[in-house]
Amino acid sequence: MTAPSEVIPYLLSPSPGSYAMFLPPDMSSVKQFRHELKRTLLDNGFSFENIMQIELAADEALTNAVAANVSCDCDETIICRWRIDAAKFTLYILDYGSGLSGESPVPDNDKELLRSNQSQCFSTFLDHIKNHQSKKPETLPYNGSGQKHKNMGKGLKIINAMMDSVKVMFHGEGMVDEAPAGFKVMGSIVALEYDRSKHL
Repeated sequence: MTAPSEVIPYLLSPSPGSYAMFLPPDMSSVKQFRHELKRTLLDNGFSFENIMQIELAADEALTNAVAANVSCDCDETIICRWRIDAAKFTLYILDYGSGLSGESPVPDNDKELLRSNQSQCFSTFLDHIKNHQSKKPETLPYNGSGQKHKNMGKGLKIINAMMDSVKVMFHGEGMVDEAPAGFKVMGSIVALEYDRSKHL
C-alpha cells in the first residue's frame, strides 16, 4: 500500500505527441521517467541510437533537478513535459531547487567529454562518461532513503553533447528569465531539443 504522502508519477498525454509527468525529487522517479520517455519515442519512430542519446541527456537533466531540490531540502514536485512533433523532440524539466548552477566551464578540448559527433564514436564517449561518473558518487534519495548515486557531474557538457539545443532558464516570483537579475530564483527550467532528421 502506498503511503499517503508518496507521489506516484503518471504519464499524462493531453494531446497527441504531448506528454507530462509530475515526479517526486527521488532517484526512483528517474527510472519511471526513462521508461515512459523511451516508450513514447519508440511509438513515434525514433531509432535506438536517437533514443540512447535523448535518454542520456534527459537522465542527466532530471538527476540535476533531483539534486537541486535535495540540496535545498525541497520536496516540491519536478515537472517533466515533452513534445514529439514528427522528427523533433522537445523536453522541459522544471525544478524547485535553488536553480541549476553554472558549472565550471569545460574546455572544448576536454579529452573525456568531447562531442560524440566529432573525434569520438558514441561508444567511446559513453565509456568516458562512465569513467568520469564512477569518480563522483553523491548521496541522493532512492525510494526515500539516501543512497550513493554516481552522479555524472559536468551535466551541462554531457547534455550539450547529446542534444541539438540546450537552454537553461530560471523561475521565481512569477517570472522566467535566462539571467534572473532582480528576482529571487526558486528553481530552474531546462529546455532540450533534438531533431532526429539531423542524426541520420
